[in-house]
Amino acid sequence: MSQYPNSYYATSLSQQKDALPTLIDDHECDLCVIGGGFSGLSTAIEAAERGLKVILLEQNIIGWGASGRNGGQIWNDVAWGIDGIEKKYGLKHAMQLWNISQAAVDLIDERIKNFNIECDKKSGGIHAATSLSKFKEYENDLKYKLKTYNYDKLEVLDKATADHEIGSSLYYGGILDRGAGHLHPLKYAIGLMNAALSLGVKVYENSPAKKILQNSNGIEVLIENGKVNAKKIAVCCNAYIEGLNLGIENKVMPCETYIVCTEPLNIDLQQNILPNDYCVSDTNFDLNYYRLSESKRMIFGGAVGYSLKNVEGLKKRTKKQLNRVFPQLQNIKVDYIWGGLIAITVNRVPDIGMINEKIFYAQGFSGHGVAFTGIAGKILAENIVSGKTSEMEAFEKIKHRNFPGGRLFRMPLLVTISAMQRMMDIFNV
Repeated sequence: MSQYPNSYYATSLSQQKDALPTLIDDHECDLCVIGGGFSGLSTAIEAAERGLKVILLEQNIIGWGASGRNGGQIWNDVAWGIDGIEKKYGLKHAMQLWNISQAAVDLIDERIKNFNIECDKKSGGIHAATSLSKFKEYENDLKYKLKTYNYDKLEVLDKATADHEIGSSLYYGGILDRGAGHLHPLKYAIGLMNAALSLGVKVYENSPAKKILQNSNGIEVLIENGKVNAKKIAVCCNAYIEGLNLGIENKVMPCETYIVCTEPLNIDLQQNILPNDYCVSDTNFDLNYYRLSESKRMIFGGAVGYSLKNVEGLKKRTKKQLNRVFPQLQNIKVDYIWGGLIAITVNRVPDIGMINEKIFYAQGFSGHGVAFTGIAGKILAENIVSGKTSEMEAFEKIKHRNFPGGRLFRMPLLVTISAMQRMMDIFNV
């Protein structure tokens, strides 16, 4: 039976999650959701609220993957940046995706309230500039977003203010986004699971989909000891889609990232580091992201790998980056270190769409999945129930390419590119 990795998140649950059954025998439903992370749970909730009979299959346990291991940061923009979308697809299209990203953040608050989810949510996040040129870009970005998108939750932080708000002298300044925030991701995932169960969703753990077959009546999802006959399916596997052979696997790349979590900080350090409890994400290619937990531990992540082999190297790099950003934590004990897989797309924009009228999917949230997965589930459910919506069309307009190099060479290519980008970060290029 699957267990959560040894992380701060798993050990800090207010109460342990009850085990859910494994699917056996044959079952029927309107919608079968494959994947028990944020996007799968969100799809199940939204579909059940619209009257569908829903079965959700999770290959391990709910929240076992990235949804229960991530940095817990909530950002209201796609990883590519809305400016990149605007340049390539035009202002109208960018505005539509921007509005969707704002709705994604609002949806988290809505679900926390409606389903009484306790997940330690806090408001406010800082984009920290690692170079003077990036800081100037931030200043221009703030002015543009206020003028064009009427987004008034941004505040420029000069170096002195950023030093105070973060507790590090490493940065040249930044932008405070009061619309951003952070939460305990595993508590949130379990809260979404309980919400789905309360709506009548049948949730099965340790039930990996082995094969997907189409027939005249719908879809057959084959499990080791059972089968689900569904009218439609939603594939929400993200980094764990390998083996289903749906033709969308090569549009995402699984990559590994690690997080360290310190012992609780003393009062002096608490007053010095992130005094207003903001989360932080910087401008490095392999960006550092960090925040304080509810118990005032430093949760710090950043090192990214593509080989899926260099675990010890990534752990060391993460610890090194923590001490680089916060030298005052040099002698603070690290209580936990864990890692996991996320899925990125070539352009870092989520890949949300449909293969045909029976098979829908959402994947490739590229490190920004805490917010976007929720709205992705809503978009999938709306299209499954009512037909294609303008929101789905907005994502389908963004064409996702397969990663270059094929199955054999895509990882070496990304490793090379990542190494070059890290050198550029070091020299502030």
